[in-house]
Amino acid sequence: MTDLDQRISSTLRERAEGAVDTNRLTARAVAGGRARRRRRRAGAGVALGLTAALGAGVIAGLPSTGPAPQLAAPAVVAVAPPRADGIPGAAARPDLIGSDPQVLHFGADPARVRYLGWEVARGVESVQIDVGSGRAVTVDLARSSGALRQRPVEGLPGELGNLAAEAAFDGRAVRLGPDARPVLIRHWHPASGLFARAVVSEGTAAELLVAADLLRWDQARRCAAPLRLTALPPGATLAGCRVDLGAFPQALSATMTLTRTGERWMSVGLQYAQGVAGGRTEGNRTIGGRAAYLYPKGDQLELLGFPKAHLIADFGWPTVGFTEADATALLAGAQVADDLTRPETWQ
Repeated sequence: MTDLDQRISSTLRERAEGAVDTNRLTARAVAGGRARRRRRRAGAGVALGLTAALGAGVIAGLPSTGPAPQLAAPAVVAVAPPRADGIPGAAARPDLIGSDPQVLHFGADPARVRYLGWEVARGVESVQIDVGSGRAVTVDLARSSGALRQRPVEGLPGELGNLAAEAAFDGRAVRLGPDARPVLIRHWHPASGLFARAVVSEGTAAELLVAADLLRWDQARRCAAPLRLTALPPGATLAGCRVDLGAFPQALSATMTLTRTGERWMSVGLQYAQGVAGGRTEGNRTIGGRAAYLYPKGDQLELLGFPKAHLIADFGWPTVGFTEADATALLAGAQVADDLTRPETWQ
Protein backbone atom coordinates (compact mmCIF):
# COMPACT_ATOMS: atom_id res chain seq x y z
CA MET A 1 0.00 0.00 0.00
CA THR A 2 1.39 3.42 -0.94
CA ASP A 3 1.58 6.39 1.40
CA LEU A 4 -1.41 7.97 -0.34
CA ASP A 5 -3.38 4.72 0.05
CA GLN A 6 -2.62 4.72 3.79
CA ARG A 7 -3.64 8.37 4.25
CA ILE A 8 -6.97 7.92 2.50
CA SER A 9 -7.70 4.71 4.40
CA SER A 10 -6.75 6.34 7.70
CA THR A 11 -8.94 9.35 7.01
CA LEU A 12 -11.95 7.22 6.17
CA ARG A 13 -11.51 5.26 9.40
CA GLU A 14 -11.18 8.44 11.50
CA ARG A 15 -14.26 10.01 9.94
CA ALA A 16 -16.46 6.93 9.77
CA GLU A 17 -19.80 7.23 11.54
CA GLY A 18 -20.37 3.48 11.11
CA ALA A 19 -18.74 0.45 9.58
CA VAL A 20 -16.94 1.29 6.35
CA ASP A 21 -15.23 -1.13 3.98
CA THR A 22 -12.02 0.89 3.79
CA ASN A 23 -10.17 -1.55 1.56
CA ARG A 24 -12.84 -1.40 -1.11
CA LEU A 25 -13.22 2.39 -0.93
CA THR A 26 -9.47 2.96 -0.95
CA ALA A 27 -8.91 0.65 -3.89
CA ARG A 28 -11.59 2.41 -5.93
CA ALA A 29 -10.34 5.89 -5.04
CA VAL A 30 -6.68 5.14 -5.72
CA ALA A 31 -7.30 3.17 -8.92
CA GLY A 32 -9.51 5.90 -10.31
CA GLY A 33 -7.08 8.59 -9.23
CA ARG A 34 -4.09 6.88 -10.87
CA ALA A 35 -5.89 6.39 -14.17
CA ARG A 36 -7.09 9.98 -14.24
CA ARG A 37 -3.69 11.34 -13.26
CA ARG A 38 -2.31 9.69 -16.38
CA ARG A 39 -4.85 11.65 -18.39
CA ARG A 40 -4.00 14.83 -16.40
CA ARG A 41 -7.49 16.19 -16.61
CA ALA A 42 -7.81 19.46 -14.78
CA GLY A 43 -11.16 20.58 -16.17
CA ALA A 44 -14.18 20.72 -13.91
CA GLY A 45 -16.85 20.12 -16.57
CA VAL A 46 -18.47 16.75 -17.16
CA ALA A 47 -21.47 16.09 -19.39
CA LEU A 48 -24.14 14.54 -17.23
CA GLY A 49 -27.83 14.31 -18.01
CA LEU A 50 -30.62 14.62 -15.49
CA THR A 51 -31.23 10.87 -15.62
CA ALA A 52 -27.66 10.16 -14.54
CA ALA A 53 -27.83 12.83 -11.85
CA LEU A 54 -30.86 11.19 -10.29
CA GLY A 55 -28.64 8.23 -9.47
CA ALA A 56 -26.95 10.32 -6.77
CA GLY A 57 -25.56 8.75 -3.65
CA VAL A 58 -23.98 9.95 -0.41
CA ILE A 59 -20.46 8.90 0.59
CA ALA A 60 -20.88 8.10 4.27
CA GLY A 61 -18.38 8.78 7.01
CA LEU A 62 -17.19 12.21 5.87
CA PRO A 63 -18.35 14.75 8.48
CA SER A 64 -16.95 18.26 8.54
CA THR A 65 -14.63 17.79 11.52
CA GLY A 66 -11.29 16.04 11.97
CA PRO A 67 -7.96 16.19 10.13
CA ALA A 68 -7.90 16.09 6.36
CA PRO A 69 -5.71 13.62 4.46
CA GLN A 70 -2.48 14.92 2.99
CA LEU A 71 -1.65 14.97 -0.70
CA ALA A 72 1.65 15.98 -2.25
CA ALA A 73 1.95 19.62 -3.30
CA PRO A 74 1.39 20.22 -7.03
CA ALA A 75 4.49 19.77 -9.15
CA VAL A 76 3.98 23.21 -10.69
CA VAL A 77 3.05 26.07 -8.37
CA ALA A 78 1.28 28.65 -10.51
CA VAL A 79 0.41 32.24 -9.79
CA ALA A 80 -1.85 33.05 -6.85
CA PRO A 81 -4.10 36.09 -6.56
CA PRO A 82 -2.13 38.67 -4.54
CA ARG A 83 -2.98 39.43 -0.92
CA ALA A 84 -5.29 42.36 -0.29
CA ASP A 85 -3.74 43.68 2.89
CA GLY A 86 -5.99 45.67 5.18
CA ILE A 87 -9.17 43.90 4.03
CA PRO A 88 -10.64 41.39 6.51
CA GLY A 89 -11.14 37.77 5.54
CA ALA A 90 -14.40 35.88 5.38
CA ALA A 91 -14.22 34.53 8.93
CA ALA A 92 -14.09 38.04 10.39
CA ARG A 93 -16.56 39.67 7.98
CA PRO A 94 -18.86 37.15 6.30
CA ASP A 95 -21.11 40.03 5.30
CA LEU A 96 -18.49 41.18 2.79
CA ILE A 97 -18.58 37.99 0.68
CA GLY A 98 -19.43 38.88 -2.91
CA SER A 99 -19.73 42.59 -2.14
CA ASP A 100 -16.71 43.71 -4.18
CA PRO A 101 -16.07 42.13 -7.62
CA GLN A 102 -12.38 42.85 -7.25
CA VAL A 103 -11.81 41.09 -3.92
CA LEU A 104 -11.79 37.46 -2.77
CA HIS A 105 -12.29 37.25 0.99
CA PHE A 106 -10.61 33.85 1.26
CA GLY A 107 -7.72 32.03 -0.36
CA ALA A 108 -5.61 28.89 -0.33
CA ASP A 109 -2.07 28.11 0.73
CA PRO A 110 -0.05 28.87 -2.46
CA ALA A 111 2.77 26.62 -1.26
CA ARG A 112 0.44 23.61 -1.21
CA VAL A 113 -1.89 24.19 -4.16
CA ARG A 114 -1.81 25.32 -7.74
CA TYR A 115 -4.37 27.99 -8.55
CA LEU A 116 -6.28 27.23 -11.75
CA GLY A 117 -8.52 30.27 -11.58
CA TRP A 118 -10.62 32.61 -9.45
CA GLU A 119 -13.88 34.52 -9.80
CA VAL A 120 -16.23 36.95 -8.07
CA ALA A 121 -19.74 37.24 -9.51
CA ARG A 122 -23.33 37.64 -8.32
CA GLY A 123 -22.61 37.36 -4.63
CA VAL A 124 -20.36 34.29 -4.90
CA GLU A 125 -16.58 34.09 -4.64
CA SER A 126 -14.82 31.10 -6.20
CA VAL A 127 -11.40 29.55 -6.60
CA GLN A 128 -10.27 26.59 -8.66
CA ILE A 129 -7.28 24.75 -7.23
CA ASP A 130 -5.24 21.62 -7.86
CA VAL A 131 -4.37 20.04 -4.51
CA GLY A 132 -1.89 17.60 -6.01
CA SER A 133 -4.10 15.17 -7.91
CA GLY A 134 -4.03 16.95 -11.28
CA ARG A 135 -7.75 17.70 -11.13
CA ALA A 136 -9.57 20.96 -10.48
CA VAL A 137 -11.43 21.38 -7.20
CA THR A 138 -13.83 24.32 -7.39
CA VAL A 139 -14.72 26.03 -4.11
CA ASP A 140 -17.63 28.49 -4.02
CA LEU A 141 -18.25 30.75 -1.03
CA ALA A 142 -21.38 32.80 -0.31
CA ARG A 143 -23.23 34.54 2.49
CA SER A 144 -26.32 32.39 2.01
CA SER A 145 -27.40 29.05 0.64
CA GLY A 146 -29.66 30.92 -1.77
CA ALA A 147 -26.68 32.53 -3.52
CA LEU A 148 -25.20 29.08 -4.17
CA ARG A 149 -28.53 27.77 -5.42
CA GLN A 150 -28.52 30.56 -7.99
CA ARG A 151 -25.07 29.51 -9.17
CA PRO A 152 -25.22 26.23 -11.12
CA VAL A 153 -22.56 23.57 -10.89
CA GLU A 154 -20.78 23.27 -14.23
CA GLY A 155 -21.74 20.09 -16.01
CA LEU A 156 -24.83 19.39 -13.93
CA PRO A 157 -28.49 20.15 -14.72
CA GLY A 158 -29.83 23.37 -13.26
CA GLU A 159 -32.66 21.46 -11.58
CA LEU A 160 -30.19 20.16 -9.01
CA GLY A 161 -29.83 23.57 -7.36
CA ASN A 162 -31.77 22.22 -4.35
CA LEU A 163 -28.59 20.40 -3.37
CA ALA A 164 -27.61 23.69 -1.72
CA ALA A 165 -30.63 23.65 0.59
CA GLU A 166 -29.94 24.51 4.23
CA ALA A 167 -29.91 20.86 5.28
CA ALA A 168 -27.20 20.03 2.73
CA PHE A 169 -24.46 21.91 4.64
CA ASP A 170 -23.53 18.96 6.83
CA GLY A 171 -20.01 18.25 5.54
CA ARG A 172 -20.88 15.08 3.65
CA ALA A 173 -19.68 14.37 0.11
CA VAL A 174 -22.46 13.58 -2.36
CA ARG A 175 -21.77 11.61 -5.51
CA LEU A 176 -23.76 12.40 -8.69
CA GLY A 177 -23.81 10.38 -11.87
CA PRO A 178 -22.42 6.95 -12.77
CA ASP A 179 -19.29 5.48 -11.16
CA ALA A 180 -17.36 5.96 -14.41
CA ARG A 181 -17.72 9.76 -14.42
CA PRO A 182 -18.87 10.95 -11.00
CA VAL A 183 -19.15 14.50 -9.75
CA LEU A 184 -18.55 14.86 -6.02
CA ILE A 185 -20.05 17.82 -4.14
CA ARG A 186 -19.59 18.80 -0.52
CA HIS A 187 -21.45 21.59 1.33
CA TRP A 188 -20.31 22.86 4.72
CA HIS A 189 -20.08 25.87 7.05
CA PRO A 190 -16.41 26.96 7.41
CA ALA A 191 -17.49 29.51 10.03
CA SER A 192 -20.61 31.21 11.25
CA GLY A 193 -22.38 32.99 8.39
CA LEU A 194 -20.38 31.26 5.66
CA PHE A 195 -21.76 28.78 3.13
CA ALA A 196 -19.17 26.80 1.16
CA ARG A 197 -19.39 24.26 -1.66
CA ALA A 198 -16.54 22.18 -3.09
CA VAL A 199 -16.84 20.27 -6.37
CA VAL A 200 -14.52 17.85 -8.16
CA SER A 201 -15.25 15.94 -11.36
CA GLU A 202 -14.03 12.36 -11.69
CA GLY A 203 -12.16 12.75 -8.42
CA THR A 204 -12.32 11.49 -4.86
CA ALA A 205 -13.89 12.65 -1.63
CA ALA A 206 -10.39 12.91 -0.16
CA GLU A 207 -9.60 15.74 -2.59
CA LEU A 208 -12.56 17.75 -1.27
CA LEU A 209 -11.31 17.32 2.30
CA VAL A 210 -7.76 18.29 1.36
CA ALA A 211 -9.00 21.39 -0.46
CA ALA A 212 -11.04 22.48 2.55
CA ASP A 213 -8.05 21.98 4.84
CA LEU A 214 -5.84 24.19 2.66
CA LEU A 215 -8.29 27.09 2.43
CA ARG A 216 -7.60 30.22 4.45
CA TRP A 217 -10.60 32.17 5.79
CA ASP A 218 -8.59 34.85 7.59
CA GLN A 219 -7.20 36.59 4.50
CA ALA A 220 -8.36 38.50 1.45
CA ARG A 221 -6.93 38.47 -2.06
CA ARG A 222 -7.41 40.66 -5.12
CA CYS A 223 -9.07 39.39 -8.27
CA ALA A 224 -5.93 40.31 -10.19
CA ALA A 225 -6.05 39.96 -13.97
CA PRO A 226 -3.91 40.83 -17.00
CA LEU A 227 -6.75 43.14 -18.02
CA ARG A 228 -7.63 46.43 -16.36
CA LEU A 229 -10.58 48.69 -17.14
CA THR A 230 -9.90 52.37 -16.53
CA ALA A 231 -13.12 53.80 -18.00
CA LEU A 232 -16.66 52.45 -17.88
CA PRO A 233 -19.64 53.45 -20.03
CA PRO A 234 -22.09 55.93 -18.42
CA GLY A 235 -24.22 54.31 -15.73
CA ALA A 236 -22.26 51.05 -15.78
CA THR A 237 -20.58 49.36 -12.83
CA LEU A 238 -18.17 46.47 -12.59
CA ALA A 239 -20.10 43.37 -11.54
CA GLY A 240 -17.77 40.42 -12.05
CA CYS A 241 -14.17 39.33 -12.47
CA ARG A 242 -12.97 35.93 -13.68
CA VAL A 243 -9.50 34.55 -14.46
CA ASP A 244 -8.89 31.07 -15.92
CA LEU A 245 -5.38 29.63 -15.63
CA GLY A 246 -5.91 25.92 -16.19
CA ALA A 247 -3.41 25.91 -19.08
CA PHE A 248 -1.12 28.69 -17.81
CA PRO A 249 1.42 29.78 -19.03
CA GLN A 250 0.53 28.34 -22.44
CA ALA A 251 -2.92 29.95 -22.34
CA LEU A 252 -5.17 32.06 -20.14
CA SER A 253 -8.36 34.06 -20.19
CA ALA A 254 -9.76 36.94 -18.17
CA THR A 255 -13.30 38.27 -18.26
CA MET A 256 -14.82 41.38 -16.70
CA THR A 257 -18.58 41.80 -16.49
CA LEU A 258 -20.43 45.11 -16.39
CA THR A 259 -24.02 45.80 -15.45
CA ARG A 260 -26.62 48.54 -15.57
CA THR A 261 -29.91 48.91 -13.78
CA GLY A 262 -32.53 46.53 -15.08
CA GLU A 263 -30.50 43.34 -15.61
CA ARG A 264 -28.41 44.81 -18.40
CA TRP A 265 -25.05 43.17 -18.95
CA MET A 266 -21.92 43.40 -21.06
CA SER A 267 -18.62 41.56 -20.83
CA VAL A 268 -15.10 42.14 -22.06
CA GLY A 269 -12.77 39.19 -22.38
CA LEU A 270 -9.07 38.69 -23.00
CA GLN A 271 -8.03 35.32 -24.44
CA TYR A 272 -4.36 34.43 -24.90
CA ALA A 273 -2.66 31.33 -26.31
CA GLN A 274 1.00 30.81 -27.16
CA GLY A 275 0.02 28.61 -30.09
CA VAL A 276 -1.84 31.38 -31.91
CA ALA A 277 0.13 31.96 -35.13
CA GLY A 278 -1.37 35.31 -35.99
CA GLY A 279 -4.48 37.42 -35.80
CA ARG A 280 -6.62 39.93 -37.59
CA THR A 281 -4.67 43.05 -38.46
CA GLU A 282 -7.16 45.09 -40.48
CA GLY A 283 -10.18 46.58 -38.79
CA ASN A 284 -13.33 48.41 -39.75
CA ARG A 285 -13.29 50.75 -36.76
CA THR A 286 -10.71 52.88 -34.89
CA ILE A 287 -10.48 53.22 -31.12
CA GLY A 288 -7.96 55.61 -29.63
CA GLY A 289 -5.86 55.48 -32.76
CA ARG A 290 -5.84 51.66 -32.82
CA ALA A 291 -7.57 49.38 -35.28
CA ALA A 292 -10.72 47.65 -34.10
CA TYR A 293 -13.13 45.23 -35.71
CA LEU A 294 -16.91 45.11 -35.37
CA TYR A 295 -18.10 41.57 -36.08
CA PRO A 296 -20.79 41.03 -38.74
CA LYS A 297 -23.62 40.51 -36.25
CA GLY A 298 -22.85 43.90 -34.75
CA ASP A 299 -22.71 42.73 -31.15
CA GLN A 300 -18.98 42.11 -30.63
CA LEU A 301 -16.18 44.65 -30.92
CA GLU A 302 -12.52 43.63 -30.87
CA LEU A 303 -9.55 45.90 -30.21
CA LEU A 304 -6.71 44.64 -32.40
CA GLY A 305 -2.95 44.59 -32.06
CA PHE A 306 -2.35 42.20 -29.13
CA PRO A 307 0.08 39.41 -30.11
CA LYS A 308 -1.42 35.94 -29.66
CA ALA A 309 -4.43 37.45 -27.89
CA HIS A 310 -7.95 38.70 -28.51
CA LEU A 311 -9.62 41.52 -26.55
CA ILE A 312 -13.34 41.51 -27.29
CA ALA A 313 -16.28 43.40 -25.81
CA ASP A 314 -19.50 41.38 -26.10
CA PHE A 315 -22.77 43.31 -25.86
CA GLY A 316 -25.05 40.94 -27.78
CA TRP A 317 -27.69 38.37 -26.92
CA PRO A 318 -28.68 37.20 -24.37
CA THR A 319 -27.78 40.50 -22.74
CA VAL A 320 -29.30 43.86 -23.67
CA GLY A 321 -28.86 47.46 -22.69
CA PHE A 322 -25.38 48.20 -24.07
CA THR A 323 -24.35 49.48 -27.49
CA GLU A 324 -21.35 49.73 -29.78
CA ALA A 325 -20.68 53.18 -28.34
CA ASP A 326 -20.50 51.66 -24.86
CA ALA A 327 -18.14 48.95 -26.07
CA THR A 328 -15.97 51.59 -27.74
CA ALA A 329 -15.72 53.60 -24.52
CA LEU A 330 -14.87 50.47 -22.56
CA LEU A 331 -12.12 49.31 -24.92
CA ALA A 332 -10.68 52.82 -25.14
CA GLY A 333 -9.81 52.60 -21.45
CA ALA A 334 -8.78 48.94 -21.38
CA GLN A 335 -5.19 48.19 -20.38
CA VAL A 336 -3.54 44.84 -21.11
CA ALA A 337 -0.38 43.67 -19.33
CA ASP A 338 2.76 43.95 -21.46
CA ASP A 339 3.74 40.34 -20.76
CA LEU A 340 0.74 38.13 -20.11
CA THR A 341 2.93 35.33 -18.76
CA ARG A 342 4.32 37.53 -15.95
CA PRO A 343 1.60 37.76 -13.27
CA GLU A 344 3.62 40.25 -11.26
CA THR A 345 2.73 42.84 -13.93
CA TRP A 346 -1.02 42.23 -13.63
CA GLN A 347 -3.35 44.70 -11.96
